[in-house]
Amino acid sequence: MKKQFTFCSILMMSVFSIAACNTESKKEVEREDSTSLNKPGIVVSAGTENSDTGKVAFDIAKIPVTSKEIGSFPYLSAPVEYKFNDISRSDLKTVHFAVDGKLIPLEGKTYSSNIYKIQESESPFNMQVVQRAYHNAITDFGGVQVSTMLLPGQIEKIGKKILEDEGDHAYTIIGANDYTLKHVNTYVIRTTKTEVWIELSFYQNGGYIYILEK
Repeated sequence: MKKQFTFCSILMMSVFSIAACNTESKKEVEREDSTSLNKPGIVVSAGTENSDTGKVAFDIAKIPVTSKEIGSFPYLSAPVEYKFNDISRSDLKTVHFAVDGKLIPLEGKTYSSNIYKIQESESPFNMQVVQRAYHNAITDFGGVQVSTMLLPGQIEKIGKKILEDEGDHAYTIIGANDYTLKHVNTYVIRTTKTEVWIELSFYQNGGYIYILEK
């Protein structure tokens, strides 16, 4: 059963046209336990490496085509009480996303940012709250989770400088450590016209979002 959640501002629409949610619904959902995700993701294997290219094979056909209307790029905004800062945009860029813990290169239109808590004095950044909000919004619109972590050695394999130049990965900006490598969440939304890839990467006091439309 689909659960309601407070973060109505991240429904799949442009950050410039977010619809207001029902106030009573917000009050009800704010009482929910925010320590874990409401729904498990469907993890799809990245497959094996191509011996000739060294690249990880991934079959997009494994991702079901959503019948939902997901709005327009960049599709997601920040949760309630959070904001995007230092936004980066590109009409064409190559970015690496994790699938089953392994990085694969994707090319397309991109939008990325760090995620800040608006008023840290009232309560600190809560990774579980942010992750749950995005997880619910993405899966409610037909998205599939394809990774929950980044395997050790992947940064060295792709090249630290390459990943640093992409920007907005917690594991390169903050650094690769046990926490950042275990908090890299990748989702794919497949429509009849496009693929939307979303990475949420976290460090202990904040997070980053990367959205790519193929």
